[in-house]
Amino acid sequence: MSRTTFIASILCAGVLGGLGAYLARQSALDSLVAQNTVLQQRLQQAQADRQAALAKAAGNDLEMENLRQDSLALAVLREQLKTNAPSLDSPPGFFTDSNHLVYLSYTTPDPVLRSFLRWVMGGSGDAKSKGRAIFQKICAACHQQDGAGKDGVAPPLADSEWVQAASGERLVRIVLNGLNGPIQVRGKTWNIVMPPWRDNLSDEEIAIVLNYIRAQWGGQGAAPIKPEVAAAARQESHPKPETSEELLRISVP
Repeated sequence: MSRTTFIASILCAGVLGGLGAYLARQSALDSLVAQNTVLQQRLQQAQADRQAALAKAAGNDLEMENLRQDSLALAVLREQLKTNAPSLDSPPGFFTDSNHLVYLSYTTPDPVLRSFLRWVMGGSGDAKSKGRAIFQKICAACHQQDGAGKDGVAPPLADSEWVQAASGERLVRIVLNGLNGPIQVRGKTWNIVMPPWRDNLSDEEIAIVLNYIRAQWGGQGAAPIKPEVAAAARQESHPKPETSEELLRISVP
């Protein structure tokens, strides 16, 4: 091998060695960059998960505080309303237990019921499921689960001309202000007293439960009742329950 060839071989080996070292360093650098990108993504996801967990915890804390306040309010109410029986002048209401220890007036906001309604309205269900939940909680005991009513207690909702009416204003006023019979339903006279629910049901809750009733039992063709109808009726002073005569004077389109 000549001296020139020998030197060229050494130079080539040096160049190749340097190139190999450069490529190795570049590969390691690329690997570090990729790892750093993955770590940044994981960090961002961890931060997002932390924020979501904090928001959920805050929501749970708020709900627990609401429940705590409701429980305290109910405890106070129990002490205030302990009695053996309501007087004849007492507004319509119900006993909270079989021992008749606590009598609650329908015209008194019920903290337990309001807590339940907040839970229903704040849930992820659609309007129909929310309306069903409210109906089962406060309406089914008298009007029955199937809307058939019960003799001496409440008239039927199923196929009722009051439910089928194009306008929902009469129904809204019955729920808001209560009803003092007699009232004709499906050819039968019902002499009943229905309590007012204005202090326990919001305008939106009234609209949702009445739309559920109409969708279930004969009012499918009527336009949905909007909360604004309840809001407008609520502004009118009506210290006594509605009567069928008053309701029938309301024009129905």
